[in-house]
Amino acid sequence: MPTQPRPHVLIVSDDPDLSGFLSEGLVLAGFWTSVIASALQTIEVFRLRTFDVAIVDAALQGLGAAEMIRRLSPITNRPMIAIASSPAEMTEPEAQHLGFISLLYPPIEIEDLALALFALVSAWRTSHPGEPWADEAAQSAE
Repeated sequence: MPTQPRPHVLIVSDDPDLSGFLSEGLVLAGFWTSVIASALQTIEVFRLRTFDVAIVDAALQGLGAAEMIRRLSPITNRPMIAIASSPAEMTEPEAQHLGFISLLYPPIEIEDLALALFALVSAWRTSHPGEPWADEAAQSAE
């Protein structure tokens, strides 16, 4: 496990099985996690705080994942990953066009996802050295 601060992962999904699986698994893998089940609520939360990385369910109901990402782009530059059940739900070109760093399809292994997230956060931190960790930003705002 890396010796850096624990990255804070936002999981955006209205599927309780998916969000529970990701949240519980990623906590055990060394991350802080928060879960939001609504695209609109996610946009509002991002106006108040930030996260080190976000995982977004491509099948998000209501406003939807694509529109949520479009609305978040002026608010945050943090990396985001999409999870889709199949290419029929979202393709790699669609995900890239929306601004997702990557797109995952099941089966998802927590160990593999954790390694990929640590690498993603590390690369993002290297290219954005002045940006505080998500929880540092929240603490300094208090």
